[in-house]
Amino acid sequence: MTAPSASPSGGHPSVWRVLVGLLVALTVATGIIVVPWFLLRDEATPGATAGPRWFGGYYDVTAAHPAEAALPGAGSDAVVLAFVTAGPGGACSPTWGGVYSLTEASRALDLDRRITQKRAAGTAVTVSFGGARGTELASVCGSVGDLIGAYARVLERYTITTVDLDLENAALGDVVAGDRRAAAIASLQGRARAKGSDLSVWLTLPSDQDGLGTDGLRAIRQLLQAGVRLSGINAMTMDYGAPLADRSMAGAAITALTAVHDQLGRLYDDLHLALPAGGAWAIMGATPMIGQNDVHDEVFALDDAATLNAFAQKQRLARVSMWSLNRDRSCGTDQPDARTASDSCSGVAQSEAAFAAVLGRGFAVAPTLTANPAPTASTAGEAAAPFTGSPAPPPASTPAPTRDP
Repeated sequence: MTAPSASPSGGHPSVWRVLVGLLVALTVATGIIVVPWFLLRDEATPGATAGPRWFGGYYDVTAAHPAEAALPGAGSDAVVLAFVTAGPGGACSPTWGGVYSLTEASRALDLDRRITQKRAAGTAVTVSFGGARGTELASVCGSVGDLIGAYARVLERYTITTVDLDLENAALGDVVAGDRRAAAIASLQGRARAKGSDLSVWLTLPSDQDGLGTDGLRAIRQLLQAGVRLSGINAMTMDYGAPLADRSMAGAAITALTAVHDQLGRLYDDLHLALPAGGAWAIMGATPMIGQNDVHDEVFALDDAATLNAFAQKQRLARVSMWSLNRDRSCGTDQPDARTASDSCSGVAQSEAAFAAVLGRGFAVAPTLTANPAPTASTAGEAAAPFTGSPAPPPASTPAPTRDP
């Protein structure tokens, strides 16, 4: 079978030639450049890659008991140290809860040595910036460069490769600070990649039964549009402050997470960013407040923890955390009102570290999350003093805050 011969020059022109001729004539006559539809078609660009699935409880550094020999967190893949905030008086300098400078935390809380000890036992240690009570650094550092420097002091001192940005209240609604934060985090990720490393970034946001609020969705958009590679969005499933419609606390959490899942799907689609194979679930986390919440009628029991863990395993959530490791124990006689949230106990009957054991079932951390070397002295000149065995009290002018989810 032979190929057909070309049409003779005197033959009828093809339909395609006629259409192309009309297109060229229209372009010449009107000066308008016409682009075929298939060149305008939007294609999703890579936006998220599923990372390790892990469980890690928050540890309230400023509510810590310095005499404890090691950081808590039995059964955790990671310990999330909370919270790094701006210094007293709105200084663009990282502190622990506005109470301890990085050096003071080493001396008063033996923090550097305890981090080294925890990592030696095989548990990853990471840091959360922000929180409900303190002032997030992006709100006070006047330039992107200053903010990069403040964040970098923490990352370098504690050799952090995964960060958590806990945005609440004023920090969440500050659009200018959000742009500054996004630019700084994108720059820090670029620096890490240039060194052949990586900086994983998690964004922790308040949620309710309808999912994330407008400010939360904007915060995600700001980071993504700045080029930040988000490892995930962690929804705080706690303190709803509204009727739960006969749902349990686990049921309320699942309702909230399902709403967040749908919101993230729409947001990534709107930004033409591709999700991992597991969809939005693969970049989501959940953080309940164990036991008695700040809202008196809300109590997250061990049965709720089991239900939420089963849901997380079914949907393959990337992360589960909890507020907090400090609270993962029964209250003693010094806590007479069980319906008032404490920073040192859960307010429900439980064995030691029971919530971590239940919420952490089925999670196995990948080596990339645990590969954190020992803390080093800050490049800004803060040397970590050796622990003497006698923890110093916090600075007298700034009393330690209470719980701060």
